[in-house]
Amino acid sequence: MLPLNADEIAIYTAVVQKWISDRPESLNVSNRTLPLEVTSHSTALIDCACDSGISAETLLKASLSFHRLNPGGLPKEARLVDLEKQSSSVRANDPRNTMGQGKSVEGAVANAFANGLFSLSEIAFDNEHKHALLRFSFVCGSLCGSGTTVLFERVGGQWKRNDRTCGGWVS
Repeated sequence: MLPLNADEIAIYTAVVQKWISDRPESLNVSNRTLPLEVTSHSTALIDCACDSGISAETLLKASLSFHRLNPGGLPKEARLVDLEKQSSSVRANDPRNTMGQGKSVEGAVANAFANGLFSLSEIAFDNEHKHALLRFSFVCGSLCGSGTTVLFERVGGQWKRNDRTCGGWVS
């Protein structure tokens, strides 16, 4: 497994920073990326990737790999956590369960958010290294979470998130 390069670190940092920009609390971020999902039910991903010149080969490579993340470069509010352990915590703190144990809706949701898991996928770059595609998600229970696929563009040497999204979900 190769270490993350400067472009990957910059993009992951930008995604996490954007997510926490409106949230003062810490964010549990998986300490490893997930393969970029390019299965048949993600047609929007393929369309978005084709519009940006990202080849099917590059998408396939990103769907078969992962990286370990380290805290260097990530915002201080990002707390790297073990994927499997935090997934267990998400299940244990699912609002559906905690409301059944007597927590108020507000308390259950706040608890779920505090125990949620933010995950990042591998990044697929186009051949010119001008566009980058990745997915991210935040899961806080069986009916608590959201995620999307985003496109980044290199503008003036910096990676900027494009306004276009390539499908998403909310639960």
